[in-house]
Amino acid sequence: IELAAGQTLTLDASVLDGLAPGTAAATVALGPLAAFDVPGLLTALEAYPWGCTEQTVSRAMPLLYFAATAEGLGIAGADEIGRRLDGAIRDVLANQAGTGAFGLWNAAASGDGWLDAFVTDFLSRARAQGHAVPDRAFQAALGNLANLVNAYGDFEKGGEDLAYALMVLAREGRAAIGDLRYYADTRADAFATPLAQAQLGAALALAGDQPRADAMFRRAGLAAASGEPEQLYRTDYGSGPRDAAGVLALAAEAGSDAVDREGLAAIVTAPGAERSTQEQLWTLLAAHALAGDAALGGLRIDDAPVPGPALRLTPADLPLRVTNSGPLPTLAVVTAFGIPTQPEPAQGNGYRIERQLLTLDGAPADPAAITLNDRLVAVVTVMPERDLQARLIVSDPLPAGLEIENPNLLRSGETGQLAWLSADDVATYTEFRADRFAAAVDWQGAEPFRLAYMVRAVSPGSFHRPAASIEDMYRPAYRARTDTGTVTVRE
Repeated sequence: IELAAGQTLTLDASVLDGLAPGTAAATVALGPLAAFDVPGLLTALEAYPWGCTEQTVSRAMPLLYFAATAEGLGIAGADEIGRRLDGAIRDVLANQAGTGAFGLWNAAASGDGWLDAFVTDFLSRARAQGHAVPDRAFQAALGNLANLVNAYGDFEKGGEDLAYALMVLAREGRAAIGDLRYYADTRADAFATPLAQAQLGAALALAGDQPRADAMFRRAGLAAASGEPEQLYRTDYGSGPRDAAGVLALAAEAGSDAVDREGLAAIVTAPGAERSTQEQLWTLLAAHALAGDAALGGLRIDDAPVPGPALRLTPADLPLRVTNSGPLPTLAVVTAFGIPTQPEPAQGNGYRIERQLLTLDGAPADPAAITLNDRLVAVVTVMPERDLQARLIVSDPLPAGLEIENPNLLRSGETGQLAWLSADDVATYTEFRADRFAAAVDWQGAEPFRLAYMVRAVSPGSFHRPAASIEDMYRPAYRARTDTGTVTVRE
């Protein structure tokens, strides 16, 4: 919402309309950087339910720079933020292989050079701020990046992992200036993404070669401004908006004026679909890098000076008046969070998802007539609407009267009673939580896949069954969900 000079914005209970009492809250961002919606993004990352290595880093890295904001929003106290950062460091190091590389869900899946550089970037930033990063693990991570650079072959289009590795090594004084200049002089246009070009620019700036750094930032800024064609899968977890945010963040950090900051900021803050964890993280890094340009001016809350550019509101805080008493227009961005009072209908974009409860004989179970201690097979079927490649997360929340029988996926060819079962062994990672089943699946193609697991009826009563969902973790606009339902367990 743009507030003209002298204008007052009244936020009342309608801000939280449609959200269930006890779950509803809102954040408000104010001032020149309000469009970046720092409080909204911090809150969204805090609520993100999954935790692969990339997501763990994306949730933790902003806390290095926005600890005070996170504390003010009630996300965590100062001591808790330190513990969360230390916990994130432990979690990602648990996924480190002996080579110094990192796996997405576990160490056995290592071999992703871009992910290696991303995690090492986080460890480098955390270490610089005084957080305890075991030296042996950190040196192994740097050595792995150095090996990647030394063994890198020639390329005509690519180099995303190379550019990131060079930037992290340059920050740690481990990059050869000759390598940086070679790639800038001979392969500047071969780097496939604007972010990669900006990361090489950042490496050159760290090494003290500002003219070449500015030349790379200029290329990156122009490429980011031109956007990208629809690209449904990228090995670097990226997208056009993520790249634009990264270029803006790195150029501002390096003090380069070679990019159009206002133009990139307009791309980064454009309203649209839900953002991936990568898009959220790099947007926050851009906001941090630009924070020196921000001033709150004459903003007031209920006739008192605003306590800061980020607020969190509960129903008890409403109504509230925000007044722009300064001479220039400014922004307010309000983001509401909560559980909808009306369940959303089944729908999908790019995917469809169905689920069934079956008896041990393979017949459909009547969800209104389940008997206590019944064992059932839950089957979730995902159907791509066209040929797609993605890193997917499948989630099937449990009604409170059921619990998962054993932490194993069922597969086709199971002997005994389940010989009828047709299910695929495609999950790269699974979680069997008390409240839901979840699986990560790397999938390519238009063919459907099916996941199955066993549940048992453990509590009598009638229970809400939340919707099952499928989501492309790095293109969250591509998702689908089922209807909600009801399950009744009889004595």
